[in-house]
This record gives sequence, structure tokens and C-alpha cells, in this order.
Amino acid sequence: MGRQHTGAIYQEIPILEAARRCGLVLNSRTLEWDEVEASCPFCGDHGAGKYHLSLNTRKNVYRCNLCNARGNSVSLFARIEGISNRQAFHALSEEGRLYRFPQQPLSKKPPEREPASLAARHDTYYDMLSHLELSPKHKADLLSRGLSEERIAQNLYRSLPAGDRPRRFLAGMLADFHNLEGIPGFYVDDGGYWNISGHSGLLVPYCDKDGYIQGMQVRLDDESKPDRKYRWLSSRTRKHGTRSLSWIHVTGNIHAKTAYLTEGGLKGDVASFLDQDALFLCFAGVTAIGGLKDALKNLSISEAVIALDMDKMMNWRVRKALDNIMELMSSFPGIKVRLMNWNATFKGVDDFYQARNYAASKGVNILDMRSNFITRYLDDLWKAEYPKQDRGFIHACEWEELTIPLSELDCDPPRDMKKAKRYQQLLLDGHTEFPPLVCVNRMVIDGQHRFWAYQQLGYQTVKIYQNVPWALPAAA
Repeated sequence: MGRQHTGAIYQEIPILEAARRCGLVLNSRTLEWDEVEASCPFCGDHGAGKYHLSLNTRKNVYRCNLCNARGNSVSLFARIEGISNRQAFHALSEEGRLYRFPQQPLSKKPPEREPASLAARHDTYYDMLSHLELSPKHKADLLSRGLSEERIAQNLYRSLPAGDRPRRFLAGMLADFHNLEGIPGFYVDDGGYWNISGHSGLLVPYCDKDGYIQGMQVRLDDESKPDRKYRWLSSRTRKHGTRSLSWIHVTGNIHAKTAYLTEGGLKGDVASFLDQDALFLCFAGVTAIGGLKDALKNLSISEAVIALDMDKMMNWRVRKALDNIMELMSSFPGIKVRLMNWNATFKGVDDFYQARNYAASKGVNILDMRSNFITRYLDDLWKAEYPKQDRGFIHACEWEELTIPLSELDCDPPRDMKKAKRYQQLLLDGHTEFPPLVCVNRMVIDGQHRFWAYQQLGYQTVKIYQNVPWALPAAA
């Protein structure tokens, strides 16, 4: 209901006002942005420093980048308070905090600068990369991923230096030939000189289907935060700086009829190279698919294969994002959509392709997985318990039964405490013949309630069904 029409006057409740009334935790660093960050009260991922909820102060709407919860000021308050939108509107407006249009006070903060044209971005970034080098460490990492030296050079990977002096020198040189206004990553520092934002790391160009550089990602050298190792090259909050958008990276044979969709431009580059230049469309994160529709319009494909990391079997947020991607892709007429699974020992499609190709060079078919009674049991279990989930990953793995220390397993907390406590009581009553926990890479994906009960009663060991970690047979 963001705006309510009463005669010729519109009323609107500012999203920040509603957020504060709801008690949301705001990221103070972003209070002057058009999109203020806040902790999401809906998806449960709202720990210290986690701000996945985006509050658009111009449109007065919200959206969570993890669970995709969305709405406006009124529906936000209504959902949190458990009341109707009408009741929420009256509750929010009763204190006279509504602004009236067109007399609504204008924001004092200047509008965020939009990125310059694709041609300007490409020319500036191309010249920037031509003046940078690739560090031996970054080159060795790329080679270890399976890329050739020729492909590394072709993809224009470079290392972003850590020091301020070389960045300022490079930016100043580029400013002599390019207008850096509107180029994400460039800004004017306190000394009045053009500079380049961001931390040191590997620069990964994000290109469109014609090879033009849309934007740049940085794979950070800082390994202390492995969940945030990729960042856009952006200067959003800096003087004369520009935000980056979440561009879709296109790599491989653009004339192919099958396109693979995955997360991460570098991952897509590697997977494409290892699969004979297969066409890959890469988004920066599983929820950053806003540009996917436009990218697909410029391609003539008949099949889309979704190849997300295999943690989609363990991470409910990734499964939620997968559902959204499947829904989006299914809206395209004439495009067949399927999900790709592989041996869950390997997280990403690039890891799987590298192992597959190496095994093939030794005469081993990594796809030749033996079926056993555990496979059949898991297939029946998933069909009954998780009918909406794809079961392909079960048949892509060998499975084994083990008894291992409970402390070696990771497990999310149970969602239904009544069910968990029921298992606890059954164990106390002497009923111990429960099916083994199902684990992928020592993460429990079925049996969270039993795991909690075992843990509460001090069990030291537990039976599990787990995927067999792949290893190249010694005989090969």
C-alpha cells in the first residue's frame, strides 16, 4: 500500500520510519544512501554485522537479498506485527508522521551517480588492465584451477595493487584520456586526486556477450572472511564515486544452444574452459539475478542448465534462491530448464570439471557411480520427505555407512523443537534404532532433529550415510 489516495492528496510512510518503529537494526554506515541496509527479521540471518535487508528510501520499499522477502513500509510493519495492512497503515499514521505529496520534503543527499555507458566503462577498464600486471601468486592460483596460460592472458586477469601511491598514479594517468566520472571504482581522494577504491586482490572482468567489460570484481587477498572474498570494484560512498551494478558475466561460445547458469564470473570462466568453451552465464550471487533476463534476450538458446554449487543440498538460502532462478527461467517460452548435479564431494562446477577431466586423462570415468542399497533408500526417502527437491545428487555419488564421532559433524539447529524433543524422549525410553543421519561432506542434510537429541544426551558416536569422498584410484 505504499501510497494511499485520498482525494487529490497522496500520503506515504517513509520506509526508515517504519523500520525504526519495527525495531530493525540499521547499518549506520549506509544511512545517507538511497538504499539503507538493515538486518532482516524474516530469514533468521540477522547476526552482528549482517545487513541483508535493503530499504529503498526513494521508493519506500524493502527487499531481502537472502530470503527475497519484499514489500513496502506498511506491509513491513504488518508482517512483523502480525496485523493486516489496513491496521498497519492506521498504526503508523496515527502519530502524524506521514508526509504529503507533492509537499514531501526532498532528501538533502544527492542522488547516487549511475554508471557511465558501457563503451566508456569498457574503454577505461581495458586501459586500466593494460597498465597492470598479474602477480605470480595470482597466476599460480589460476593455473591450479585448470586454466591455461593462453586463456589467463585472454581473460585479462590482473592484480590490483595494495598501495595508495600506484593506484593514484594509475588513476591520474587514466584521467588524462578518460572521463572517470561514472566509472565504478574511481573516486577523488582527500588530496583532490583521482584514485582507485577497494582492497588488493585479483581483478576479474565481467563481460557481456560481445566481450565488452561491464564491471570488475575483486577476489580479495584477505582470506580472513572466506564468505565475502569477492567484491565489486565500486566507489559508491566516495567523493565523485560511482556504485557498481550486479552485472551478468557471459563467457564461452555465445552461439551455443545450451547455456549454463552459475554463481561467480571466475568460476564460469574456468568451467567454460574445462568444458570446451561451453556457454556460461554468471551472476555475482545466487540472489543477484536481476540482469539475467536481459542477458538471455541477446542469446539464442534452447536449453538452460542451472549449475549452482552443491551446497544447495545443505543451505536453505541457496535452495530458496534456486527456486527463484527456476521460476524465472521457466517463464521463458521455448527454453528447456534442467538442474545439474554432480558428485557432492566437489562444491562448484569448476571443481567437478577439473576432477572429471583429470580422471579421464587417467582412464577413469568419474561419472560411473555404483548404485547400492543406500542409494535406493535415499531416493525413496527424498521422494517421500522432500518431494519438491531434485534427487539427482543422490545418484551422482557413491554412499557408505559409517560410525563416527558426533563432534565431527556440522548441523543446523532443528526447526521443529517439539519433534526434536520427541526424539530425545524416545532415546530416554530406550528406542535407539533410528535410521542413520544423512551427511554430505560431514554436514547433516537429513536428521537435524535426531542430531539435536543425540547431542543433548551426550552421545559420542553416531551412524551416518555419507557421500564417499572421491579419490583417483591408485591403479589408474
